[in-house]
Amino acid sequence: MATTTAPRDAAPNSPRIAVTWADTAPSHEAWFHAELEALTRGAAAAVERAGGTVTVLDAADPLLAATLLAADAAWDGLLVMGGGDVDPVLYDGDPGHPAISGVDANADAFEASAILQALETGRPVLGICRGLQIINVALGGSLHEDLDCLEGVGAENLGAEGIHRNHADPTGPMVLHGVAIEPGTRLAEALGATATVVSGHHQAAARVAPGLRVAATAPDGVIEALESADPARWLVAVQWHPEDPQTDPAQLDAVMSAFVAACREAGSPMAPSAAQQQTQEVTTR
Repeated sequence: MATTTAPRDAAPNSPRIAVTWADTAPSHEAWFHAELEALTRGAAAAVERAGGTVTVLDAADPLLAATLLAADAAWDGLLVMGGGDVDPVLYDGDPGHPAISGVDANADAFEASAILQALETGRPVLGICRGLQIINVALGGSLHEDLDCLEGVGAENLGAEGIHRNHADPTGPMVLHGVAIEPGTRLAEALGATATVVSGHHQAAARVAPGLRVAATAPDGVIEALESADPARWLVAVQWHPEDPQTDPAQLDAVMSAFVAACREAGSPMAPSAAQQQTQEVTTR
């Protein structure tokens, strides 16, 4: 059985951040697992630089997942990392689409449940890449199964050299492109009006879930970030990888500093009500 990465001794007023990724997903090839592990380490290190205390949980292990979903779990914020594709069944998509890969039912169920519990109990949520996608699906949105099939996205933006795909060899480096950030968003407060980002996704948000708003787009209109439409709720999700080594370190630190500050302000919420303690499930829409 896989194990969690235990937190270090927390400094005073250090918010406790649960970081999830599908460490033991059998659908992940070895190279993909290694990449996700390295990205998760980079994100966790940035959380710690910002003053947070990290516990990494394996979203693919349902026994470990229960650690986070327990009513008395001590955590102040949720960071959902990248990974394989979300099962299209969960958003009324095409589960037989040839581009779908890396699906893990345990990770889908656990991360969706953790997102819902975090929002119901006032805990901030940050999503990266797949994290954005499972947030959107958990809250009622949908995804484009593959951007190559998306009408209105110019051919120059797709394929082996496109801004939304890795090179012809998916094990190679991700690509850099610009994004325009919507004014008045939390993301604009952290990064400004534009940013150069590192991207490697073949999917994107399609129908935006109720309660979310678009926070950033690529030059072709593809959604690159979502946020809560409610200013009282701290939820930010980016489709790119600020934790990738190619990214300007200041970008990652700006995002994580805002997230950890929100978690510190939220503190440790009261235990959820009996109704909130019930296991949330993503149902077919």
